[in-house]
Amino acid sequence: MKIVVETSTLVSASIFWKCEGQATELLVKHRFYKKCCALLEYCKTSKMSEDVIIAKTVEEEARNALDRAVQNTIRDYAPTDLIRRYGIMVLQHLVLNDALDRLDHFVEECSVRVTIDRQARELIKTQEIEPYLKKIVVNTSRYIQPYMPRRKYIGNSLRNELITRFAQSLPRKATIYKGMPGPKDLTIMAEATLIVRKYESKETIYVASVDNHFKPNPVQIAYDGGRRRFTGEIDHTIRDKLATEFGFTGEDPKQVLYVVATQFAKTCK
Repeated sequence: MKIVVETSTLVSASIFWKCEGQATELLVKHRFYKKCCALLEYCKTSKMSEDVIIAKTVEEEARNALDRAVQNTIRDYAPTDLIRRYGIMVLQHLVLNDALDRLDHFVEECSVRVTIDRQARELIKTQEIEPYLKKIVVNTSRYIQPYMPRRKYIGNSLRNELITRFAQSLPRKATIYKGMPGPKDLTIMAEATLIVRKYESKETIYVASVDNHFKPNPVQIAYDGGRRRFTGEIDHTIRDKLATEFGFTGEDPKQVLYVVATQFAKTCK
């Protein structure tokens, strides 16, 4: 089994900064830090780092995205005590420097490089993956919009109960894909396809990602003029189609870690 680390996973695993010497815990961390970091560190400690692949494309994109990701993380999750003490600009500088160090750690100690033929990658991207996705995405982004009475005719609690019951009754609902990936995501998919072909499909290739373009998508319903609600279900349609066509399986890092740990436990018996 090989694990291709996607940019979102590398960025999420890198953003963690703790204010030392405090009686109470004051820290800044990405909302997906725990599961993304856990996967990479587990592979290192279990000596499976050679099965983890961080391509140069992903590393460069992650470095470019870190500054904005740190800024958003501080804005959304940093304790107010930290912001008061350091100020946003100083805190962002501290967290970013620490994130860059952690990113280097994951690239150098928790993963390996593979040779990527850039010309072959571009051909796969433009002639195989992009046309394939354009063909199937047209019919997969859809909403079902039940009519709900206006608030002046019905209370919020009853309205919410009706929406929930309607969602549960639908045989097929929602958004199973959020549209075409951007050029960088298509490049990573092409690299994953190259890696599959490099190992001649003898290895299971996972793409560890928290981006909905790669992993199974949360199901939503749209109602009341376009407002959306998640149903708690997961739709595997696009992910499974990509796996069948190109050989790589996109999955959330937490699920990849479960698969890796299960396989490692079997080999140790």
